[in-house]
Amino acid sequence: MAAAEYNITISQNADFTRSFQLKEANVVVDITNKTFAGKIKKNYNETTGTDFTAVNTNNATGLWTMSLTDTQTAALKAGDNVYDIVMTDTVSGDKTRLLQGKAFVSPGVS
Repeated sequence: MAAAEYNITISQNADFTRSFQLKEANVVVDITNKTFAGKIKKNYNETTGTDFTAVNTNNATGLWTMSLTDTQTAALKAGDNVYDIVMTDTVSGDKTRLLQGKAFVSPGVS
């Protein structure tokens, strides 16, 4: 399964939260035994990045959330960035890149 392209906008100096629901062929996927991780970088060649915090909010309905704190967004470089999100099956160890895309960081003043 190829990762879906999904572009996001993140405001510097503000908390960022985005919720997702995992579906396959329009059917909700139970995410019990699944974990999610994501990272944002200025470009693909950067060796370091900022990790999203991932939380499974409702396993049975496939709901999970990715977030960054205001301190994390303040440290991001304004402009175009890239990100991706990977799901890990904690039983089999299989990893699937679910989402990828551009992350535009809107510069903050306060």
